[in-house]
Amino acid sequence: MHNVPDLSTPESTYECLGCGTIVTADTHPVECDDCGGSMRDRAMSLE
Repeated sequence: MHNVPDLSTPESTYECLGCGTIVTADTHPVECDDCGGSMRDRAMSLE
């Protein structure tokens, strides 16, 4: 029996830079569904 590696992409949390909406997704959302603002990965530094 062989172990099969888990190749699934973990979900990340993203935040809208315009209105502050927070969503969890498998892929990086391009824009906020609420206001159309840019989304950022909350795990990444703002610096």
